[in-house]
Amino acid sequence: MSIIKSEDSAKWINAFVAFCSVVAGFLVTRFTEQMAVWFDLEAKISNFSVVNQALGFVVGAATFIYLIKFSKAHDYLKDVYNELLKAVWPSHDTTTKMTVGIGIALVVVAAVFVSVDFVFKKILSFVY
Repeated sequence: MSIIKSEDSAKWINAFVAFCSVVAGFLVTRFTEQMAVWFDLEAKISNFSVVNQALGFVVGAATFIYLIKFSKAHDYLKDVYNELLKAVWPSHDTTTKMTVGIGIALVVVAAVFVSVDFVFKKILSFVY
């Protein structure tokens, strides 16, 4: 059973756009906080935290509006969603088997590296 349905494209695209907008606002807020530390903006700008939060909100809202209104971006996200619908997702059983197989392979490779490291360490201890 897939959680992705073709009739839900608008919902998923809007959720992705909202997520991108929140991330853009957060990044701008963090960037201005770092700039404040470097250039002592708290002392130069009264109510810096309010200005910082407002700037993050404005950038997030502008990102949301731009991505919703810009038809190329919206069409691209629709194409991405349609390609995602075509993907064949593995079953739970297949995923579990592959995960266990990868775990075993990692243990074997780690054991080989530890063994080689141990052997070289012993050889070098005899030399030096």
